[in-house]
Amino acid sequence: MRTKALLLGAAAFAMGLAAASAQTVYSQNIVGYYNVSVPKNGYALIGNQMNLDNTNGISTIFGSGLVSDPNGVQNTEILLWDSGSQQYQTLYYFNATDAANDFGGSAGFYDLGGTYYNTQLPPGGSAFLYNIANNSSNLTVTLVGTVPQTTNIYTIKQGYNLFCLASPVVTNLVSTLGNFSGYSDPNGVNNDQVLLWQPATSQYQTLYYFNATDAANDFGGAAGFYDLGGTYYPVAPAVGSGFFINHVVPGTEYWTNSFSF
Repeated sequence: MRTKALLLGAAAFAMGLAAASAQTVYSQNIVGYYNVSVPKNGYALIGNQMNLDNTNGISTIFGSGLVSDPNGVQNTEILLWDSGSQQYQTLYYFNATDAANDFGGSAGFYDLGGTYYNTQLPPGGSAFLYNIANNSSNLTVTLVGTVPQTTNIYTIKQGYNLFCLASPVVTNLVSTLGNFSGYSDPNGVNNDQVLLWQPATSQYQTLYYFNATDAANDFGGAAGFYDLGGTYYPVAPAVGSGFFINHVVPGTEYWTNSFSF
């Protein structure tokens, strides 16, 4: 698939599909891949923006780049966020040889007790990858599949919710394509927040959503995300990047957007 995608690059996709931190190449059938970088001895918040046979299991969506250690010490780790418990589950990657030798299983992610996981990470889902194996250089991890072209409905519960845009586009979350409209507090206390992971510092940048009325009254600006000093940020995550939405007030809200090429 990698060779086919390289040979059949689609120049028609001019919507900012390739970003500085991720390279995207598609075939004419919208089958392709993109690469994400996981920093040495660090974390990357990656988003799945491909559909792989409508299964999208964590043990199958990665085309290459994960590192396996037969001793279970330096394996690439995946951290899956559970919005219900507000906790992570950590799993470890074993290639076909190591998985067969250690657990009698196939390539994929395992807990340290030897249980295999192929938990779904559908388009629009995100997880952390931790690169402990290759401390001297970054990892380049490839995700493969077809480009989703559909209407996406995100269910945002109270607390921290981990998402990415469901298709590999670069667009402001509050643009016509992104269509995010969350809870806005004119006092800047209970606003929905977006948390953007900064790999270089291993910290989050936290920004606050203000709707058109509140943004105009408070800052003289347009609807979108602001820091508490009133500076507007055009939040447009790179291809392959995830982000958290923190919904502070009780209840559930829904975010709908659509992408087609």
